[in-house]
Amino acid sequence: MNDTQHFKFTPSVWLVPSLLLGLMWLVWGVEHVCRINLAEHGINPRTFAGLQGVLFSPFLHANVQHLANNSIPLFVLGSALIYFYRELSLKVLVYGILFSGLLTWVFGRNSFHIGASSLVYVLVSFIFFKGLYTQYYRLIALSLTVVLVY
Repeated sequence: MNDTQHFKFTPSVWLVPSLLLGLMWLVWGVEHVCRINLAEHGINPRTFAGLQGVLFSPFLHANVQHLANNSIPLFVLGSALIYFYRELSLKVLVYGILFSGLLTWVFGRNSFHIGASSLVYVLVSFIFFKGLYTQYYRLIALSLTVVLVY
């Protein structure tokens, strides 16, 4: 990145991460209010039924603390992703969910895996390595700060 490149702030920078988090909080709220446990829809490694968790696991959380711990880094990194890499952001989010979920399905221990932590790590990795590649050190600093606080 050079100093002549300008970024455009639009509502989508915060809207898309807000909608993603809103869906996660809505799912947790439904679980809590209806007293149901959707954890069995998480990733259950190396089982055919466990493949559904590749898509569902980022939206399922064990408790409010688990969800809160994922919310801030996901919002910050998601907003940064859209702000700096708008044209790649949808691909990074979709492929990040799919590939991290599939890796968990292949290599995870035999229990249900839920939560958006793998997506947070995908975003940290993407922003960190893209910052290295483009020599935009503010992105590296952002990703390392999120990891330290996370």
